[in-house]
Amino acid sequence: MLIFAALCLCLVSFMHSGLGGRRLIDPICCLPDLPIILGSRRNTILTLKFGWHFLSLVWLVLAALLLWLEWDAAGFNAAFLLILAGHFALCGAVALIASRGRHLSWGLFLPLAGALGSAGWGML
Repeated sequence: MLIFAALCLCLVSFMHSGLGGRRLIDPICCLPDLPIILGSRRNTILTLKFGWHFLSLVWLVLAALLLWLEWDAAGFNAAFLLILAGHFALCGAVALIASRGRHLSWGLFLPLAGALGSAGWGML
């Protein structure tokens, strides 16, 4: 059942990212009266697109956790923390690079990744 649930999460993630990105987020980003955040239209569009796709990434991370739980329940605690650490490290790095440091989420995601990674490695 966990494998089926993980497959459903992957399907939801790909549909959300692909269809939702194309049919909802792209048209919103083309609006002429799009509000300016973080100083520019570019940063508004980046925030909308990355926020949308980061949600899809969360579902893929949850799918990975369900698969790990199915295949290795004994090692799940450490895997849980390490997978989350990787997720937040990726989100933090993307936010830092794409926004050129303007979107402050990286300042929370990267330390969170470090804390989770440290805790996870401590359990191995």
